[in-house]
Amino acid sequence: MRRLIILAVAVLVGPACKRTSPHAAPSAAPVASDPAPAVASPELRTLAGRLAYEAAHRPAGAIRLEDLVAAAAKAGVEIVDTKQYLGLTASAAYCAGGQTRDGLAVSVCEYGDPAAAAAGRDHITRQYATVGPARQIVVRGATTLITATEQPTLAPTRAAVEQAFATL
Repeated sequence: MRRLIILAVAVLVGPACKRTSPHAAPSAAPVASDPAPAVASPELRTLAGRLAYEAAHRPAGAIRLEDLVAAAAKAGVEIVDTKQYLGLTASAAYCAGGQTRDGLAVSVCEYGDPAAAAAGRDHITRQYATVGPARQIVVRGATTLITATEQPTLAPTRAAVEQAFATL
């Protein structure tokens, strides 16, 4: 058994320890199947920089939180405490949200196109599965609307927000 382990380590590590003559011609660089991304610009190296980048690069044609806030207000639902969230966590170009006065969490994420929004919904569903039935995600065009609550009494508020989103 011990010999088998040593053999396996030698096979796996051996090629990485290959000696080359100092006079040997340099070998060609290995071809990567997926090129490494370029070094992130300084603005993307900090959270504040990333948020500023996302805010400056919001996709055209996506429904914005600002539009939802106005539409929900017309329907009698006030969305307060709005702020930007890190879109990267939802595979989105930009995300922002807040909550209704009665406590429904609301988030709008903007994507480059409808397919990216659907993929973003799927990513959120998989990546943050523990949120479970308290969260609902609606895709409309290149935008997702995420609502979350543990309170069944907020069903009418959720319906009103979703209806306002559907009108945009």
